[in-house]
Amino acid sequence: MHRLSRREWAAAALGLGLSGLSGCAAMRRNALDPDLRPCTDEYAHTEDGWRLGVRRYRPKRPDPNKYPVILCHGLGLNATFWTITKSHLPSQLAAHGYEVFLFDLRASGESSKPASHDRINRFLRETPFRERGESTWTLDDVVRYDMPAILGHVERQTGRRQVNWVGHSLGGMIMFPFQEFGAETDRIANFVGMGSTIIQAKTPQTHMLLANAGIRFLQLAASAGRMGRPLTYVRMPGMDLIDRFYYTAENVEPGTVARFYGYTLEDPGPSALRQFAPYLRRGHLLSADDRIDYADHLPEVLTPTLMVAGESDLISDVPSTRLTFDRLGSPDKTLLIFGEGQGSLGRYGHCDLVWSKHAPVEIFPAIIKWLDARQPTPSAQALASPQAPSPSPRALASPQGGSTARQ
Repeated sequence: MHRLSRREWAAAALGLGLSGLSGCAAMRRNALDPDLRPCTDEYAHTEDGWRLGVRRYRPKRPDPNKYPVILCHGLGLNATFWTITKSHLPSQLAAHGYEVFLFDLRASGESSKPASHDRINRFLRETPFRERGESTWTLDDVVRYDMPAILGHVERQTGRRQVNWVGHSLGGMIMFPFQEFGAETDRIANFVGMGSTIIQAKTPQTHMLLANAGIRFLQLAASAGRMGRPLTYVRMPGMDLIDRFYYTAENVEPGTVARFYGYTLEDPGPSALRQFAPYLRRGHLLSADDRIDYADHLPEVLTPTLMVAGESDLISDVPSTRLTFDRLGSPDKTLLIFGEGQGSLGRYGHCDLVWSKHAPVEIFPAIIKWLDARQPTPSAQALASPQAPSPSPRALASPQGGSTARQ
């Protein structure tokens, strides 16, 4: 095994110091680039007492014919996930006239639940230790409280009741139970899920189950997210085995990887991880009390849906994405698969659907064209070609009226 050199140990020690003694949260708050700072432009408030940070990207030329876009990040990350690269998706959406809102889910970024632990938690956020009173939330709580809170906030800010929702991983998975059991499903005009599946084609997912248990054990005392901050400065031996679950190395710039570890990692939440364990063992996403199989209700999801999959994604692989996609009841659904086998510029894993150096020229334009074609007054160009420009995945028309990418 590779031994760390003195220089590497020194870099690791420096990283730990910056991560802990010098303040984890302060590093983000003081970032020179506003795209790397926590979401503090505005706040959305949930009915169960959480204050969710919001960051807003305003178009120079707003298009009144386009619904606002909400971008939702995945588990164990924060909203800065969307903005650690150049020509990121929020900026491209704003350039096309969309009002864009990013928000931090509960226990991410500087979102908090003001209570008796608020003062000590502000201190703990500057250390590698876990905060108090913020570990019992589940995916169901995000659906029940966080989603209505951000939807209400966007309506108050823009006057628009309906939105376009773009979610990555968990940020897209939560749309399925919201559409199946939510009281205001009509508020979602269009949905884009990137690496978002609620069915696993192959079970059990042994490696992810081990990772799930390991993170929960670590979080008994420490903050898994903040413990990862030193990886901004030094790469430990064996990290490639972990990284490949997040992204395809040759598809992502080294600076993006450093910003990922330095600015986007958060604690997944023990109760949320426990909810995911049966999904990884048996292949269907269940409610936290195990009473509802969300995969069984996919035919009830009728919202226009675009699912985006990476050919090399190890978390939401293509077979799992197809199973989720095929069960959707929407008469307007599209599946786009990106990878070398589809003629794309590079291989795509889980997070590099958003981070890839190629995403700005082949994934983001495909998403924007799909959205453009489904706004109240779609552009003629979008209607003519809602799919990705060349190079693109191969697509065939589906009998439902959408289109399905085929290998």
